[in-house]
Formats: sequence, structure tokens, C-alpha cells
Amino acid sequence: MKKLLLFLLSGLIAGCAATSSVDLTGVTAQRIADEVASQAGEIHYFSTSGYGSFETKQGAYTARFEMSIHRPSSATVSLYGPFGIKMAQVRLTDDTLLVYNSIRNVVFMGKPTASNLRNFLMIASDGSSFTDLLLDLMPPVPHITDARESRQVDGDAVSFTFVSGDTVEKYTVDGEYLRTSDYEKTIDGETVLRIQYSDFKNVGRITYPRSITFEDLRHGVSAKLYYQDTALNQKESVEFSVPSDAKEIFLN
Repeated sequence: MKKLLLFLLSGLIAGCAATSSVDLTGVTAQRIADEVASQAGEIHYFSTSGYGSFETKQGAYTARFEMSIHRPSSATVSLYGPFGIKMAQVRLTDDTLLVYNSIRNVVFMGKPTASNLRNFLMIASDGSSFTDLLLDLMPPVPHITDARESRQVDGDAVSFTFVSGDTVEKYTVDGEYLRTSDYEKTIDGETVLRIQYSDFKNVGRITYPRSITFEDLRHGVSAKLYYQDTALNQKESVEFSVPSDAKEIFLN
């Protein structure tokens, strides 16, 4: 009798765990895209400090950072090493990437291409702007053309999968916050890019993540960012300055 009761209770618990507490019936890719676009229009400034862990094939390191974002397209970042020493500064706009290495007194200048973002910031991207990536303004809209869409509900999440030829993009959306929690791209069955968002916070009607992971598996590059102190729509800025004697290196 005791074993039977335990069996019934375990079945009840499992059944409850599989039941979604969020109504995802009307949650479509278009609805999420509209919600993200609406929130993006309300975010003008975002500033934060925190820390990140970065890894490449050559090694790994951890650094604290300060960052200010001016929507829709500019950002300034300062990276600090041991004992609070400023190691680098970054300035990004729609068409410019500046990275100043204060240890070497060298400033790198180029375009904010996917390759440059990966090589200098360890940030993996697949067509989304830098500020959109950092604030999870990533609607489930495929970067691949002529994609076939499928939808699947799993507990409190809904996923949208887009397939075109040998390329698959999958967006998993948190049903409570209606924001992408996981983006994954595969080519020929191999995962080449993954971006994950978690620890969401609401400020008024705006939602943003406090933990982000970027993984470019094809190039062996990853970064994990953790936002700690944040300010939303307050015009705060991180200083960016380059000494006149800094060596200039132009990027392709």
C-alpha cells in the first residue's frame, strides 16, 4: 500500500511538473517580435557594471566591466583587471569599432563586423546589432532566407525553429517574459553558435536579462556576462579616451 501511494504521488508530481503555468496558446513569433520592438523603442539608455569570463583557444580570463549603451546603436565599455587596473576601452557605433589596449598603448580601429566583435570582445553574433545582443532584443525572426517555421510548446517555454537547406535556427522563448532565452544555430547538424539569456528583471514594462552567454563553437570563443548594478533610461556614460601617442592599427 505504501509503495502504491508513493507511485501515485510521484506520478502526480511528474504530471504537475509537465504542466505549463503560462498560457502560451496565442504566443506566436510575430507577437513576440512586436513586443520586442515595442520595448526596444522605450529603451534609450542602459548602463551597468558587472563582470565577465572570457575564453578562447589561447586561454581564459575574468574581468570586471562598466558599460553604457545609448540606443539604438552605440555603446562604451571599460574593462578592468586585477587591482582595478583599466586594461581596455571599447567604443562602438553603427559603423565604427574602437578598442584601446591601455597596457600596450595601442588603439584598434575598424568596422563592427561579426569577426571583429568575436576577435576583440568574444561576442558571438549572427546578424543582430551589438546593443540588441546585450539587451536581448532578439525576436524569433530568422537570419536565413526562405525558412520553414515550426512551433513547439515545452512547459513554460515555446520554441520556434526555422529551417532552410542545411541551416537551422532555433529560438526558445521564455513564456513568462516573452523574451528569447536560448538561440541556437546549426549547420549540417553541427551547433556553430549559441546565445543564452537568463535571470530576467522587469523595470516597469521593460524586461532585460542579467546573465548572458555567447558561444561561437566553430571558432572556440565564448563569453559570459553578468550585470550587477544597472540603470535604465538614465543618461550616464562611461569615459572613452585615447592618448595622442597611442599606436593606431586599422582592422580589415
